[in-house]
Amino acid sequence: MQKEHHEQCRDYYQSVFQNHLKNSGSKEKAFDACLHRFLNQSPKGKNLTAKARAYGLATTELWKDSKTISDSALASLALSKVLHYDDFLPTQLADQLASQNPDTLRWAIRYSGLFERTNSPVWLHLRSHCTSQDWNTFFDVCDRLLEQLQPFDLLIKRFEQPLQKLSLLELLSYLSVIACSDMLEESSNKLHQQWNVYDRIIQRKLKSCSPRDFQLNDKIIGKSLKRHLSSLLFPSNSGWRESSHQNIEDLACLIAATSERIDYEDSIDWFRFDPLCAYQMAPGESVIYNISDAGTREWEKTGHKSDLLWNYWINRAMEAFVSTDLVLKTIGLPENHEGNQLAYIKAIRSRLQLGEVYGLDDHITLNDGTSVPLFQLLLASELSSQFFEQSFIQPLQKLARTTQSTTEALSILAFDGFAQGENRLPITWSTTSEKAKRIKGWTVCDEYPNGSIAIADAIIKFWSNDLKSLTPKKNPRISELPYSKIGHYIFQFPWVAGKQNNLTSAVNNLRRLGTHRGELQEETRRVEQRLGESFKQRGFKVVVGYHPPTVGNDNPGEIDLICHLDGNLLLLEVKSGYIRRSRKEVWLHKTSTLRKAAWQLNRKREALITAIQHDEKLKLQLGYTSDTSYDALHCWIVDTSIELDGQCIEGFPVVSREVLEVVLRDEKHLLSPLNELDLDKRESLFPNGFSASHFIDLVESDALWNGL
Repeated sequence: MQKEHHEQCRDYYQSVFQNHLKNSGSKEKAFDACLHRFLNQSPKGKNLTAKARAYGLATTELWKDSKTISDSALASLALSKVLHYDDFLPTQLADQLASQNPDTLRWAIRYSGLFERTNSPVWLHLRSHCTSQDWNTFFDVCDRLLEQLQPFDLLIKRFEQPLQKLSLLELLSYLSVIACSDMLEESSNKLHQQWNVYDRIIQRKLKSCSPRDFQLNDKIIGKSLKRHLSSLLFPSNSGWRESSHQNIEDLACLIAATSERIDYEDSIDWFRFDPLCAYQMAPGESVIYNISDAGTREWEKTGHKSDLLWNYWINRAMEAFVSTDLVLKTIGLPENHEGNQLAYIKAIRSRLQLGEVYGLDDHITLNDGTSVPLFQLLLASELSSQFFEQSFIQPLQKLARTTQSTTEALSILAFDGFAQGENRLPITWSTTSEKAKRIKGWTVCDEYPNGSIAIADAIIKFWSNDLKSLTPKKNPRISELPYSKIGHYIFQFPWVAGKQNNLTSAVNNLRRLGTHRGELQEETRRVEQRLGESFKQRGFKVVVGYHPPTVGNDNPGEIDLICHLDGNLLLLEVKSGYIRRSRKEVWLHKTSTLRKAAWQLNRKREALITAIQHDEKLKLQLGYTSDTSYDALHCWIVDTSIELDGQCIEGFPVVSREVLEVVLRDEKHLLSPLNELDLDKRESLFPNGFSASHFIDLVESDALWNGL
């Protein structure tokens, strides 16, 4: 990094600070304005890297005022980004912060995970120079947290060692047997936690794979499964039986150790990211503990909201399905009709949600340019789940009740499958072309009345995870890409395909893994446009994508949505992302995407107030004539995810896009489970008729969830 690069960044931050100080007169606001720009990765320019920005910020004069740092809402977060670079925090500044703003620095250390990098120069310096009781307690807690990981790491290495001789396919075979036992014993939430463990084990195995692991043919697959899976499921006098049992015992121990390791990592994440997590060094007491259970209750509430919204979309899908002629037809074989019908309803559910909430169109384009009908893509995943549920999971559950072990039940199920000419092993495989032929029938639609091999092949590509090409930056979860590609073969796991949430898989495939998809920008635009149409149907005047005038060098950027009705003005900043599964992911979303959204709203609010006063075209588009607009201006962050719905970021409410869907359509009754739905007792959210003021009160008070 050249000196002038970090100096350019340093000068930029100091200039921002001085300009805001001149305008606001508040050091705290000027400091946070500066930190916002740092966190938003400004300034931008050739060679102005994240490192240059971090060093530039750390070397400004802005850190000399301890009161400003203490009052800042962003100081710890910004410092945590600086601490990602081990030697970029000047020792003089580290000493000053440790003395004058210790809480700020300790939270920065927690956010950044600096204490996990035990050889970091900054960490070593702090440990040798900070000798107060508070700092010693903090250091001891950090040490204790890391010490607890060591036994798990030793166990993981111990049980990985004898399994190294197994090929990737062989490891997956044993893993599938154990996963079937877990599937029978665990709840849905526990099952997904176990999948996290399997993901970790597979990822570690991939690091040690050789090219031979991916050079498969029918002979190699047959020999491998006979040696390992068959000797386990079909006992004989073969000399392989004993080693197979030892392998599965070692793998079970590895799974247990990995599971405990991941559980403890969650505890470290709790320490790092939860503001309600306190710490102590007291004999016989846990080193970290909850100040209150508010965070846990909020997390449980979010889970409950997700369940209610699942009801909402499945109820809407049922209404849509009943209105089609499919309701009178037999779908597939008569014995599979009921399951296939449910698969169609679930696919309709996902299609509705992906269209309304995530802005997807009727077709999506794969990386190779292939266009795939979205509904057929979703239907294929639901039919696959239904197939494995009916042909594998349900029979296995019945057999498990009458046998002494899951292995015995798997053995009987596999024999029954062989008798029918079907594979009922806990792992299935075929070449891509064979798989495409097998699912061609799932692609039948008006566009392809006889189905399409090309579309079937594209569906397989969409859902496939090429294990050979994985990198740390591309790390799909087993449920996001359920077709595992090894060489020229596609492997499926009935215990995943039959249990996965196909909507979550599709969303995260498109949004978590597909961050560079060419269609993403257009989909984001559709999210805004379709939300705007929903507001128009309620009588609002709507402007989408308004560009307020730039004042000086300050460009507030495009305003996603402006809505007006009866003197009530809404300014909406719309964010579209993926479905998160951990508190760490939610924290990162809150402090990055949503923090930036709040920063943008603050600037756009001022720009809109000015524009409403002077832009006659805008006022005409909004049907606005009132002179008292500012008292009725509401600014919301509209987020496609549910995790932070009802919370506030820097004073701005976060509203789930799905919540707006339910309230604008006045469909609270559809949040009820399908078997409890009573249309005759439907109660409107607007008993006195729709009004903008009541709508805004409903949303901002989180009243949708009252009584649920």
